Amino acid sequence: MSSQLPPSGPPAGPPPGPPLGPPPSGPPEFLDSGSSSGPVPSSRADGPVPSGGRRRAAIAGGAIAGIAAIGTGGYFAWSAYFATGPQPAEALPDSTVAYVSVDLDPSGKQKLAALDALEKFPAFEENVDVDRDDDLRRTLVELVQREEGVCPDIDYADDIEPWLGDRFAMAAVDLGDGNGDVDDVAAVGVLQVTDADAAEEGLEQLLGCLGEGGDDLGGWSVQGDWVVLAETDDLAEQVTDAAADAPLSDDDDFVRWTDAAGDEGILTAYAAPAAGPLLAEAVGSFGGMAAMAVPSCPAPAPGAAADPGTDIDPVVPPCGDVEVPEPDAAASELRDQLEDFEGMALKVRFDDGGLEVEAATGGAVSGLDALPASERGDDVVATLPDDTAMALGLGFEEGWFDALVEGVAAGSGGVLDVDEMIATIEQETGLELPEDAEALLGESAALAVSGDIDVSEVGGMPDPTGLPVGIKVEGDTDRIESILEELDAAEAGVEHRSEGDHVAAGFSADYVDSLLDDGDLGATDAYQDVVPESEDASAVLFVNFDAGSWLDRLAAGDDEVAANLEPLSAAGLSAWVDDDDVAHSMLRITVD
Repeated sequence: MSSQLPPSGPPAGPPPGPPLGPPPSGPPEFLDSGSSSGPVPSSRADGPVPSGGRRRAAIAGGAIAGIAAIGTGGYFAWSAYFATGPQPAEALPDSTVAYVSVDLDPSGKQKLAALDALEKFPAFEENVDVDRDDDLRRTLVELVQREEGVCPDIDYADDIEPWLGDRFAMAAVDLGDGNGDVDDVAAVGVLQVTDADAAEEGLEQLLGCLGEGGDDLGGWSVQGDWVVLAETDDLAEQVTDAAADAPLSDDDDFVRWTDAAGDEGILTAYAAPAAGPLLAEAVGSFGGMAAMAVPSCPAPAPGAAADPGTDIDPVVPPCGDVEVPEPDAAASELRDQLEDFEGMALKVRFDDGGLEVEAATGGAVSGLDALPASERGDDVVATLPDDTAMALGLGFEEGWFDALVEGVAAGSGGVLDVDEMIATIEQETGLELPEDAEALLGESAALAVSGDIDVSEVGGMPDPTGLPVGIKVEGDTDRIESILEELDAAEAGVEHRSEGDHVAAGFSADYVDSLLDDGDLGATDAYQDVVPESEDASAVLFVNFDAGSWLDRLAAGDDEVAANLEPLSAAGLSAWVDDDDVAHSMLRITVD
């Protein structure tokens, strides 16, 4: 095991203290607040100081002292409330390609927000015995000991608490020459420690207990306030040595993406730009995965001839009639897509009475980044009735259909013949693609579900007539209605009509009318609380748990489920692109 600790020891001399001897006698001196350049002499020989001036000076002095005390105390209170402290990224090198950290002692604001939210759920109160001042480390360690029977002789207070910190992480670190060889990537763990010497002793004891069966559980290296766990001591030391020269916490990409993902929280995840090529290298057998996606023909009945079938599915190719790409070719396509990966970060936090999961990225993963960007995701959603229970909104720019098809084709590794698929859809529907598809969904569209829906009626594919579910589109209303008529929407039980720039369609005439009314869902507190950046969003998903009685009907007959759903207020998922071309997404869930 290795310990690389900074030098320590007592200071060179005694700490400063108060001056020796008795305090000076006589009245205190005051600084003149007038135009004189020196202090007012304290001797009475110059005459008495007017009581009003002394009183004002005393008040001023007291006020200054009070402001200083409040400011100092306020600073430390602010630090404790908002600060998060050192993070495991300090103990990892900038060659880290993937990283996930957990903070069991986030800022005071985080802890209060988390407990305020979680304590509203009966299941949390009943099953998680945690008070506001409890040590979460102890809770987790003793839970594992109790539930899994692990190291029962280890005492948390004596053997773990003296050295274990509040933060830990798992990471994949490239210890090679940076050429993207997956064999050079080592999996490591990072633990915060409060006493390096005690950590060495505690790890010996803990890993000795865990390895009583003769398993070699690896090695470690201590540097400062962190211990790095790896497969061997040598690997752990390589990580700590590299981190000392260039820590991940100072890496430009790491800082860029973790800053873009918002405030710190209880969990942070990061993927470096180098993760893209490494991932492509790791999935070199993608062609085998593609082969698994090819439909297989059913086995013929005894005595019957094999028949692959004649029905043509417009989406899934017929069984046995697909040319599977070679693994190298499929992996090459995936590698090409991942070459432009710029990195990403994700954070989980509690804030303002809700749980937030925010992600930021700027790279292509599946080719869908080629979709033309739009900021109209909530244009129609915002106009829905304010009692809407669920809504999905999308914004569209010209050319989105072709970009989507190209992305799907590239992401399939060559398995899907998209040209044949589109030809089949055109033949079956009479649509002209992409023109009719882009016209049908307009510039912005929203799928909506009323809070009055009885979800118990939805199961089992019932007759949808009367269900308060519909779609509202902003676009060329005449052309949209013409396309709906060409598709025989009425024959399928779909009501549709238009008003102004909007067309609404659904299974209930009354609900279609309500969709065309000028609603104000976007102005409600529930919506604004869970859909940030709505004016710039390209896509929006919204759920209002308090709208109507749909949630009560969903939990009907199960009092325990109903009690744990009751605290939920709303949930929102939004996606937008900022001025720096960073793609953001945020999931936010609030409680009453």
